[in-house]
Amino acid sequence: MTDPKISQKAPYVKSETPGTKAWCSCGHSANQPYCDGTHKQVPGGFTPIVTEIKEAKQDAWCGCRHSATKPFCDGSHKRLS
Repeated sequence: MTDPKISQKAPYVKSETPGTKAWCSCGHSANQPYCDGTHKQVPGGFTPIVTEIKEAKQDAWCGCRHSATKPFCDGSHKRLS
């Protein structure tokens, strides 16, 4: 697998409503942080991470693709050069 594209070195902070969300794991989606199917056109075997948001809340989605808690930010972007 190739490395994902770092779409930004900061989280995508979004006010979410309950429902199923698909996080872009390849970094190439035009609809960040959500998957738009672009992973099918880039090498690397990427697939989105699907998660269920159970209540309305604010989430910090990973923008650098290096979080240990994907799809959510864990601050890993602060350690990237």
